[in-house]
Amino acid sequence: MMRFFVLLLLVVAGNAFLCPPLKENTPTTVHELHPNDIDVIMTLGDSITAGFGIEGAKGLLSEFRGQSWAIGGDENATTLANFIKYFNPNVTGYSLGKHFVELCYGPLCPPLQYHPKLDQLNAAQSAAMIGDIAKHQVKYLVKQMKSMEIDIETSWKHITVLIGANDLCISCLIEKILSADEWEANLRKALDQIKAEIPRVIVSVVEIFNVSQVYDLSLKNKYCTNVHRVAFVECDCAFGIKGKKHREYMDEMTVAYNARTRKVVAEYNDPTNPSFAVVSQPHAEDLAIKDQPIDFLSTLDCFHPSLTAHRIMAINLWNTMLTPLDKKPHTMDPNAKPMCPTNDTLIYTH
Repeated sequence: MMRFFVLLLLVVAGNAFLCPPLKENTPTTVHELHPNDIDVIMTLGDSITAGFGIEGAKGLLSEFRGQSWAIGGDENATTLANFIKYFNPNVTGYSLGKHFVELCYGPLCPPLQYHPKLDQLNAAQSAAMIGDIAKHQVKYLVKQMKSMEIDIETSWKHITVLIGANDLCISCLIEKILSADEWEANLRKALDQIKAEIPRVIVSVVEIFNVSQVYDLSLKNKYCTNVHRVAFVECDCAFGIKGKKHREYMDEMTVAYNARTRKVVAEYNDPTNPSFAVVSQPHAEDLAIKDQPIDFLSTLDCFHPSLTAHRIMAINLWNTMLTPLDKKPHTMDPNAKPMCPTNDTLIYTH
């Protein structure tokens, strides 16, 4: 295959990403996958993975899915999808370009709002919460794979899941509905659905970071402070009138959600199952947003991650996936460089 002999060039945040090609493999289980074995890449999540706000104020109500940290496939975008595409040019599923925002918020979730030609297998929707994954997003992935004529039974797949920011932003208002028990139940429902309908897949569940700290970072910039006075409803628990009390509750729920995520992942990740694996990727767990540079936040709303943040998130996810479970980092390094895997490097599942 050409992918073994041709070394592609990817520009990562202005720097060339040059790694030697990997040997072709013939994996027999999902626990033996190398980066070049991934045939299909998919995502589940909210506006962060949908790419909302990446281009700042000039983007207005657009999602820049082609630059999304986990699945963007635009040329030279620093994304997980492009790292995988570097080693396997035949990978499919990555999202492209931009389009008007796709909104899914509770009952306000139009069934036909996806843009399949651009979204591809990026099922994330702005304003989505944990319950929306099983309710809408996994179903979209299965339907879209069929429409793309992907060989679902034999292709090797990777799904990135990042969800929880919207749950946390209203957790102080609807405590019983968004409890840790409900979080666990909804995550189980989504994983059961994936396990039943999408074979040969690794699911990377990225632990949620401390969203409340966006408030502290925004205080470094007068523009951001003024934005949040007007747009506090975007995350009422972080920017609302009860301030510190609600942010502390958000922090408690972040810890609780991540603890339940690890619990569920430990139960579902069976090393003897050749077709399904789920891994908790903890690199964002202890992220100190308040210590990041102000350009970590989008100039659109001083809340969503900027293009700079998406690049940092992509590199850290890539590096964490290629790190054994007992050595995975628990915080993101803003200066991290993408790792070059060797022929012995796996996408570690246990």
